[in-house]
Amino acid sequence: MYTFDGILTRLTLPLMLLLAVGLVSSCDDTPIVGGNLSPDDVEVSADTVLISNLSVVSSPSFSGNLPYVTTGRVVDPVFGNVTATALLRPSISREAQADTIGENAVIRLSLNLSDRFGAETAQGDFELVEIGRPWRSSSWRYDSIPDLARNPDLSRKVVGQFTITDADSISVRLSDEWTRKYRDIFINPSATERDSLYRADLPGLAIVPAEGTEKMFSIQVSRARLLIQSGDGMRDLSKEISSWAVSLDNQGSDEGALGTSKPVFNTRGSMLKLDFDFSEEFFGTTNFSRVELVMYDDTLRLKSGIPANYDRPRSQTMLVYFLEPDQINFAITADPRFQATRRTEDSSYRMNLTTLANDQIRTGGDNRSLYAVIGGNDGRFMPGLLSGTENATRQPKLLITSISQQQ
Repeated sequence: MYTFDGILTRLTLPLMLLLAVGLVSSCDDTPIVGGNLSPDDVEVSADTVLISNLSVVSSPSFSGNLPYVTTGRVVDPVFGNVTATALLRPSISREAQADTIGENAVIRLSLNLSDRFGAETAQGDFELVEIGRPWRSSSWRYDSIPDLARNPDLSRKVVGQFTITDADSISVRLSDEWTRKYRDIFINPSATERDSLYRADLPGLAIVPAEGTEKMFSIQVSRARLLIQSGDGMRDLSKEISSWAVSLDNQGSDEGALGTSKPVFNTRGSMLKLDFDFSEEFFGTTNFSRVELVMYDDTLRLKSGIPANYDRPRSQTMLVYFLEPDQINFAITADPRFQATRRTEDSSYRMNLTTLANDQIRTGGDNRSLYAVIGGNDGRFMPGLLSGTENATRQPKLLITSISQQQ
């Protein structure tokens, strides 16, 4: 169940080293267990405890009204087939009679492009498709499926098309039909009628990857705009996005190809559960001055099978939650207990668990476990792969500095 490496090194240290250990642990304001030992008769030990009980769990995370939306499709050699659809609903608000749209208006959707995913040479064609019925961004989840409007021949009701290039922004002209419907609702003098008609007749636009596309990108919603070139001598208008969300379909990769390494995502669709007891039996001691959790990226597999021009967005941050099993469904609303930045020298994430370990031992522990994800849930898709149990040097572990009395 668990693997205990035992004591890697056990040295009797001089007083100066002991004081250094005390300084390292002094940032933890909880007194250490066994902290009443005198420096004249103590022995300091460095132990490694490997964590073998690893599993992946999912949280039904919400994707509406986050800073970003993501769209596209990739076939990733590590993370499998991933398809994302971005949902946008531009504002139709007016400033009394100051805002109006002429009959010859042209409407464009202006988007910025970031966090590209996929091969540089891959196809990157996208369609703007009308959404078929009203939806709520406040309750939209990543696994929600959008209802796309259809033409009489059952083809998707496409109102705009574009291809992504090296440019960091794009402006897409919308169809004359969609522009006319938007204008007819916009010029309605009654705000109540205008909002009601807009919800019913124009629920929004979905950005969908076209057939054969193998690229993905994200959009910072605060910079997205509906640009209305009014014509007829009227002033042009700019309308922000009022509602937005992401739908994500991740079919995953062949588990055999990943070995014991675990995929983790910032969307909470895949969270790594570290299951162990905060107990003297597991730690091997209660006289510790520091407990550090260390996890590693599986750098070899992350590089396997991808061409030189392949972009894969990644976060440099790991978030770790300490939750009851029945709190997983609410992980999206919880604050992480720990946070770490990826170390470039060994691609590791390190967190000080000393206070938590002390508290759990004092109280006898509970049913909570640690759950790790890569990056914050912000509407982007940032995958990570954490090393499992194949290689003990890169296996999740606890580094324990303990103090004991000399015999």
